[in-house]
Amino acid sequence: MTEKDCFSWGMAHFLTGNLAPPFAGGLRLRYPPQKFSAFLTMLNKIEIGQTITLTYCEQKLAHFVARHRNGNNRHFNVANLKISAESPHTVDLEGIAGEIAFCRLFNVYPDLDTDRPPPHPFYDATIPPPPGYRIDVKTTKYDNGKLLVDARKDSVKTNAIDFYVLMTGTFPGPYTYRGMIARETIVSPKRIQTIKGYRSYVATQDELVANPMDATF
Repeated sequence: MTEKDCFSWGMAHFLTGNLAPPFAGGLRLRYPPQKFSAFLTMLNKIEIGQTITLTYCEQKLAHFVARHRNGNNRHFNVANLKISAESPHTVDLEGIAGEIAFCRLFNVYPDLDTDRPPPHPFYDATIPPPPGYRIDVKTTKYDNGKLLVDARKDSVKTNAIDFYVLMTGTFPGPYTYRGMIARETIVSPKRIQTIKGYRSYVATQDELVANPMDATF
């Protein structure tokens, strides 16, 4: 498939609704609807340490979403809360790439909307069972990196998340799934640390679990 074919395929599906963001209609699976028992079987097969490398089409899609998401945020004067020293485009690219990798692993759609005016959804994807756990995917280039949640976010934003996920890697992958942690566990005053001059809630990788069923509150 050529670059032009790849882009045309992705945009055609996006514009016709086949790649619509999950937030308009709730939970969306990448493949035909599954029985809950089938999803549990799939969850049990997902392990910490599994890797995903973006396909050629996914790489082009990530570039497109990152470029337009960054432009949209600047247009609407959305506050940039990035901690990384990387450029805003690189941060957006790694962010959407990590989201795509996570969503492929969990068989759900990522948020592909680039034109939505604020307020934007506070989560990146939802995973079954319906109505879905709301997921915020964090991506870092460091293999031993920690999961950081910006402590500048107010309770309205943090309460909109059920689980925070950590992916490690750099574009186009492989991205490694490091696990997830419940909001109630990580958003706690005792977890606040100062990272690169900013206060963040922090979790180490040994605290993360493979799926929501393994979480403790």
